[in-house]
Amino acid sequence: MPEEAAEAGESLIHVAIKAETLFHIGPIAVTNSMIGTLIATVVLASLAFWASRNSAVVPRRFQSVLEFPIEFLADIVRAQSGSRWRAILPPVLTIFLLVLVANYVGLLPGVGTVGLHVVEDGHEAVAPIIRPASADLNFTLALALVAFVLFVGWGIRANGVRGYLKETFVANPPYMTPLMTPIHIVSELSRIISLSMRLFGNVFAGEILLAVMLALTFAIVPVAFLGLEMIFGAVQALVFALLTLTYITLATAGHGGGHDEEHESAAHDAADAALPAGAH
Repeated sequence: MPEEAAEAGESLIHVAIKAETLFHIGPIAVTNSMIGTLIATVVLASLAFWASRNSAVVPRRFQSVLEFPIEFLADIVRAQSGSRWRAILPPVLTIFLLVLVANYVGLLPGVGTVGLHVVEDGHEAVAPIIRPASADLNFTLALALVAFVLFVGWGIRANGVRGYLKETFVANPPYMTPLMTPIHIVSELSRIISLSMRLFGNVFAGEILLAVMLALTFAIVPVAFLGLEMIFGAVQALVFALLTLTYITLATAGHGGGHDEEHESAAHDAADAALPAGAH
């Protein structure tokens, strides 16, 4: 009997680190996190289509709700980027909205609880049909790589290839180059790990928390945790977008080899300044 109860419990609670394959389209494996990403993309595309057809000079209530995060982030980008803000805003805003909607997809009814029965290691479990994209390291790593290409591209655009390479590989004073260049390279690449792991870790931890609360308590109790997850989902989207913005700003500043700890702490301080107190 205990073994049967344990197996029943495992079939109800199933949280895996990796995305789970639902079916194949030819050689392509379609995972549950891909379904979550597709839903987030469709939602954003639908809202953009609606806004392009129904926007008014004097916004109504729904339009005001849609414009709030855009105006909020635009003010931050304008203050931090100066004259370049109009060109920098679209990619930063896109990243923010994609992460935000992807996080909120995980809070929809049935996400994480409605799934397909699978057998793993001899035990029956339920693989969710829909999984929040940010709970998959593949998604967060891909997004971090996009952010990396953005701030490196902006650095090259602002300083030229030679200027950017000099900023990265040549130390000031020059005799410190053999020591500082490896540190600069590791610092640049570590941003990919930092961006991807921060988002993945927080969203995946929230997924586990909600799964446990749903399994151990009455349905009314997890509502409080859903509210907290809404806040943290917005915070994580904002942190990812602001760090991307700050890295772009640092790359375009031409700060004379400023890949040191002072500039890294400035990046994190800029992100923290926009967050609510106690939400870090």
